[in-house]
Amino acid sequence: MPFSAVQCQARAVHREGCGILGGMSPRAPLLILGLALLAAAGGVLGKDYASIRAASLAPVDFADDVLPILASHCFRCHGGVREMAGLNLSSPEGVTAILRSGHAAVVPGSTRRSEMAVRISSDDPDLRMPPDGTPLSPRDIRTIRAWIAQGAAWGTHWSFTPRTDPTPPAAGAGWARNAVDRFVAQRHAATGLAPAPEADRASLLRRVALDLTGIPADERVRAAFIADASDDAYERLVDALLASPAYGERFARVWLDLGRYADTQGYEKDNHRDIWAWRDWLIAALNADMPYDEFAVRLLAGDMLPGATDDDRLATAFHRNTLTNTEGGTDNEEFRMAAVFDRVSTTWQSFMGVTFQCVQCHGHPYEPITQREYYEFLAYLNQTADADIDDDSPRLAVERAGVKTSAPVLVELAAEK
Repeated sequence: MPFSAVQCQARAVHREGCGILGGMSPRAPLLILGLALLAAAGGVLGKDYASIRAASLAPVDFADDVLPILASHCFRCHGGVREMAGLNLSSPEGVTAILRSGHAAVVPGSTRRSEMAVRISSDDPDLRMPPDGTPLSPRDIRTIRAWIAQGAAWGTHWSFTPRTDPTPPAAGAGWARNAVDRFVAQRHAATGLAPAPEADRASLLRRVALDLTGIPADERVRAAFIADASDDAYERLVDALLASPAYGERFARVWLDLGRYADTQGYEKDNHRDIWAWRDWLIAALNADMPYDEFAVRLLAGDMLPGATDDDRLATAFHRNTLTNTEGGTDNEEFRMAAVFDRVSTTWQSFMGVTFQCVQCHGHPYEPITQREYYEFLAYLNQTADADIDDDSPRLAVERAGVKTSAPVLVELAAEK
């Protein structure tokens, strides 16, 4: 503030002269000095003190603290699928973009200039966001304001970030036997809990047998474990169960479900489908302890391996469990594409645990995947020879356990010249 303005303010307030020669009252110099100090501090007074206070709070993590609030209260109108007022809160570019109103929802570091912070804090029903339904709780408002004040750092779900191995805590003295136990012990200490007594051998045997094989252990394995007094008796038991053929049968059930295994084609007629040879391949691969990377490659592209064997090709029946429509008058290309879409979804759910299918129709506000990326991935699976044919061709003739059969498999189309 210019000093002349300070003088004039003083004059206006006290109706005194503006200068030394003007004849001041005894209090006027003090008032002028105070106003001058305020003017000199103008830059400080212009700061966003609400942001400064919010920034001093505990660090806010976007994925853990902010994203759940946006998902519950904001994304239905501003999540990419809908962008009311042109606002998209599902990306860092969207939250900081200048809107038609000239405002930005988030100005990193300033709650005063961030329209989101202003709107969620407003008492005016015409301005407050969200406009209807349950308003944000005071805690949610503080969280978002603190996040903005701390710089509005973006983040994503932990499953999309590089993994780091945490250091096990020094907890669980006297009972912890491994790193997992020590993490459990740390949580026990924080919640005032204590470990339960160790299970007796019969109970422990039943639990691990059902977990690894799906059935109780046979009498031979049971008697050996009960009588084994060595320190590694439990490890010996686990090794014996892993060596059982029942292990592969137990865990093949998981992959049969992921691969949507069925002995029929689905749809209207639901005709019979021979594909049990793939089920047997799956059980054998698990019992042989095939490395996971090799297992995955064979399921998705075993036919494309150099020198691929019939076993490698049979593995690709994983993606031939799709439905086949044999009803008269249907369009084979339509249902071929339905099978390709299904393979995309199944691949991502099985190997990544991600509901990738949503991006088939629209951008996804909950995961960092674009619609373009969806169709780029689909292209990998959209070049096989199957075409919703009644006999599920192409098929591979194989022999399993002395029985001759065949199974539908993936066959890559020849490249165009």
